[in-house]
Amino acid sequence: MAVIIAPVIITSIERSQFNKNSGLLSKSEASKQSDIAVIYFSRSGNTAIMANKIAEMFDAELINIEAPKYEIGVTGLVNAAMSFQDHEVEITPQTIDFAKYNKIYLGSPIWFYRPSPSIWKFAENNRFDGKDVVFFNSYNSNYGQNYIDEFKSLVMKHDAKSFEHKAIIRGRMGSQLSTEEFLNEVTTLFAEN
Repeated sequence: MAVIIAPVIITSIERSQFNKNSGLLSKSEASKQSDIAVIYFSRSGNTAIMANKIAEMFDAELINIEAPKYEIGVTGLVNAAMSFQDHEVEITPQTIDFAKYNKIYLGSPIWFYRPSPSIWKFAENNRFDGKDVVFFNSYNSNYGQNYIDEFKSLVMKHDAKSFEHKAIIRGRMGSQLSTEEFLNEVTTLFAEN
C-alpha cells in the first residue's frame, strides 16, 4: 500500500511546488545578453527559482534545460527514481556555444545524493574552454561529495578554467524552507561572488 501511496503524495507535493514556482518564474525576465550564463534543469521548480534569482543578481542570460522524461507527474517521478544514474537522457538544448560567456552557472536538483541525469548529459555534451564554472543546487538532506567531485572532473576534463560548488539545504518535502527564506539563502550565498 505504501508503494502506491508514497508516489501519489510525492507527486502532489511536487505539483504544488511546480505550480507555485511557475508563478514566480512568469514574473521575471527569461534571458538577457550577458557574458554570464545561468543554465539549469529543474523538475519541481526549486532549481528554476534559484537559477532565476542568480540570473537576476548577475544580469545573466538564463537557459532552461528541458527533459520531458522527467516532467511533473507519477511517470516523471518513476523515471527519475529509476534512472538517477543514467546519463543517457534526451535534453534540449543539447549544446550551447559558450564563446560569448566568461562565467557559466550550472544548476541541478540532487537526486539520490547526485546531480540529475539531465545536467550530467549537458556537461558531457559541452566544452567549457577557459570558462569559470559554478555548479549550484538545493537538496533535501545531503549530497554525495564523491558525485560532486566526479561532476567537477567531467567539467574540468572539458577544459573549464575553474569549478566551484554552491549548495543550499532546502529541507525534506513537507518541512522545506519557505520560498522567501530559500531566496534569501540564495541571495546570501551568491552575494559572496
